[in-house]
Amino acid sequence: MMFPPDDVEEQIANIDQAWTLLNKKLPNFKSLFHVWSLWHENILINPSLHSVISDALVVCYARMALRNGSLNEHPRDYHSEKHIDDLLLRLMALSELPETDKIPDYGWSILSLFMCSHDLRQSEENQSNKNIIGTNEQASYLEIERLMALMDSKGRFQNAHKELLKFMIHGSTFSQGEDNNGNIYNGNLVDVLLKNIDYFEEHDKQLAFLACDIDTANVAAQLLDYADSSINVYNEIKAFSKTPINAKKFFGEQQQQYFFVMQRFNSDIGIVAFSKQKDKNSPKIKKVCQAIIDSDDALTNDEVVTLYRQQIQLLA
Repeated sequence: MMFPPDDVEEQIANIDQAWTLLNKKLPNFKSLFHVWSLWHENILINPSLHSVISDALVVCYARMALRNGSLNEHPRDYHSEKHIDDLLLRLMALSELPETDKIPDYGWSILSLFMCSHDLRQSEENQSNKNIIGTNEQASYLEIERLMALMDSKGRFQNAHKELLKFMIHGSTFSQGEDNNGNIYNGNLVDVLLKNIDYFEEHDKQLAFLACDIDTANVAAQLLDYADSSINVYNEIKAFSKTPINAKKFFGEQQQQYFFVMQRFNSDIGIVAFSKQKDKNSPKIKKVCQAIIDSDDALTNDEVVTLYRQQIQLLA
């Protein structure tokens, strides 16, 4: 079996085990969960799905904390349970926009599942094959598929919605390259995957684009928050990469590439929600990146990070 269950999936196999772990080790999760749960119940027209989505979210959160986050001996700085916190808060805030009235209620459930599950297997080893879908994204979908099969014995989560969740997670692969048909991609894969998929309605395509927009909307955070997230990404890559990471290149050229070339908002709602703040951040990030590029090559990685923080604080 490709991407079989690991020790964490077997250790947190049901909702009782998840709550036992969270109540003991991460009791503060209850506050966020309560807020999300009330929001999700209120936004659904058909409340019968709530318990299924709710239980799946709790299990995903516990697994994320244990596998990648604060309950692991080697926690990730970015892709941890805190990433789920940020995305759920971003999702709930988004729902206040009048433009989101067009989102069907199942959309909020699928988006909630996406936020808590698409990075479950972030620690999965990359495989050298021609599949442009990331290893994490492939493995994460298979894990949430197994979990939903356990949680949803009555089949309330429709097959069409599982397909949409799979499309969202696979499409959230964030990279650069060319697929087997010669299609160039920069950023997420939703557009590229749609070239071979013709069974989604336009509103479901928009949901997939929106999921990826929310996932990368750190570019539309306040400048200091964006800086914190970028430093967390750097620290995570530095800790887990098998090759040395150059801070000057990361915060200079690579950050320019991420912010101005690879990251873009593609959903109608994402553009309304996030583009204005990204546009506000853009000239400041451009200036900071240039300052890093122009800095002394003799600076150590830690000195580059310090310089980056100083440049951000001057512009915030």
